[in-house]
Amino acid sequence: MRRRLLLASVLVGLSVVSAQGQTIQELRGHRAAVYAVALRPDGERMATASFDHTIKVWDVDAGRVVRTFTGHQDKVLALAYSADGQHLASAGLDGTVRLWDAASGRPIACLTSRNRCVQGLAFTPDGRRLIACGEAGIAEVWKISASILERIIGVEPERMPLYAAAVSPDGRTLALAGLDGRILLHDLTTGRQQRVLVGHADAVYSLAFAPDGGSLASGSVDQTVRCWQTATGEQGACLDGHQGAVYQVGFSADGRRLVSAGTDGEVIVWDAGNGSALHRHRFPGKTLCAAFTPDGRHVAAGSERSICYLLTLPRHVR
Repeated sequence: MRRRLLLASVLVGLSVVSAQGQTIQELRGHRAAVYAVALRPDGERMATASFDHTIKVWDVDAGRVVRTFTGHQDKVLALAYSADGQHLASAGLDGTVRLWDAASGRPIACLTSRNRCVQGLAFTPDGRRLIACGEAGIAEVWKISASILERIIGVEPERMPLYAAAVSPDGRTLALAGLDGRILLHDLTTGRQQRVLVGHADAVYSLAFAPDGGSLASGSVDQTVRCWQTATGEQGACLDGHQGAVYQVGFSADGRRLVSAGTDGEVIVWDAGNGSALHRHRFPGKTLCAAFTPDGRHVAAGSERSICYLLTLPRHVR
């Protein structure tokens, strides 16, 4: 009986109410830090990647694990769903990029990267290509249908470890960033570097385009979130509120809000227009990833303490 109770506590979401009256659902199942989170576009499933070498897919409403993907031989550092929700991509410290059938969990392909560690993943909007970047300082463009490497995009003037990749909603621009804090914009068709965005004082770990493509958000070890105009490269708001490195940033589906997760344990929801902090919540330990659910009512977050969270946002923040 005791064993059954312990198992239930691992697989079922536990809901708690914070001092602010918010509902926070704790999702327990991983055995090590949760480093990446991705929401399926329909909002019904959430994928999490962990240092325990696994990926778990959760039923968001029920707060339970519905599938565990295994195959990676080291820490899993990156996740991405295709826009149609049919494919899930994962990558990590074992230097492989893996494609999965999101519905069945069937492995589709295991792609060997030239990056021994892959930390950035992004699908093109049409779902036909997957971008992977990592410690070798290159971005690889993989053609999904044939599982072949179509192009390698190098960072100029010198290669640096890359930690983040994002593709614009129109599929034309690839944003890359990494160790030296620069953000590099490339034409995805030709691979040619178009613009370099300079402003961060340390490594950039996360990039996200706004849904309309007009702006780009970046999160950095320098403890800031910065917003950039993609057409001109001009820096807009600098969101200064974290007391630790910012590991992930993301826009809400309507583009009105930004979320950031930091090693200070805080998840902050920002007004994407004026840069004001709308809501903040501090979790125990370091928060390594965060993302809005597609309906914008919740934020999913992952912790170094192996716990995933679903935070219900106050009504005035939604």
